[in-house]
Amino acid sequence: MDAATLRPLRASERRRFRVDFRLVAVAATVVLAGAATTVGLLSGPGDEDRAVAADPAGDGQKMNVFLCAKSSDREQTACKGAVSEEETQKIAAAVRKAPGVTEVSYTHQTAAYENFRRDFERNKALLAAVDVDDLPASFGLTLTKGTDPRRVQEALRGVPGILTVQEVTPYESTRADKWDVTVFLCTPSSSMPSCGAEHKSDRKVSPIVTREGKGVTPAQREAIRKLIISMPGAKEVFFEDQTAAYENFRRMYKANKTLIDATKVSDMPQSFRIVLLPDADWSKAASRLRREPGVSQVLHRCMNDGTRLKYSYGLTLPESKVCPTDK
Repeated sequence: MDAATLRPLRASERRRFRVDFRLVAVAATVVLAGAATTVGLLSGPGDEDRAVAADPAGDGQKMNVFLCAKSSDREQTACKGAVSEEETQKIAAAVRKAPGVTEVSYTHQTAAYENFRRDFERNKALLAAVDVDDLPASFGLTLTKGTDPRRVQEALRGVPGILTVQEVTPYESTRADKWDVTVFLCTPSSSMPSCGAEHKSDRKVSPIVTREGKGVTPAQREAIRKLIISMPGAKEVFFEDQTAAYENFRRMYKANKTLIDATKVSDMPQSFRIVLLPDADWSKAASRLRREPGVSQVLHRCMNDGTRLKYSYGLTLPESKVCPTDK
């Protein structure tokens, strides 16, 4: 790989993206908050069926009503098995009567499966783990502008055969769909154990940071750069500095003024974004990079797939099936 391919990351054209790649931005928030995982930041208490706050722009909110499927958890959901034809007809009538609904479309399992295989074509492990009967059929709803989606959720609460009712939020994206691996570097006063921070655990409260970690040094950053370039599976590498990270952060969280006001450029992590060759072993690359001094977190694109699968297809799978590491 030619070192000349390493260049600063520049924001690409703005576009509306129908799937959920929030984890790329959320990962930066995780570094700030010192959380152990990214998943917990996807929704707040009581918002299990909401992705994030909807962008007020646009003509009418979109919603998905996912129906019970063979794979639906009978203990964690109201599903008692795959939805019946009679239940589907009753659900169709119910969604048409829901407040603010102007348009209703139906996606059969077969069509959902075809879309799923197209959207996740690079995740062979995920494709092998999901059959057509696992994916729920769904109704797509369009609401009149100004309609509160929670009214729709409340109106459909308890209707037999419904797995979940959730908002569809259009997201702006930079190039999250292209990155295979993101390497976040340690920030000063980091609370991440990988950066040297120490925590005191208490079952009654969240872990308390007893010693802050250290930010990445120029020498460590250069060593990480050289390591990435030397990897045989690396095709392209982009470096994102704190300023670029902050600009992307502000754009993706523009509706959350409190969060933006509480975050400074210096809080944002630097990162390397890596595009791998098709047959590259990402798990081996990620494992090697995680051990490098100055590295806070290493995330692979397939870690986004679990969230994307849940919010775009209504299917929740364990990480071992979505993003297995035993290649």
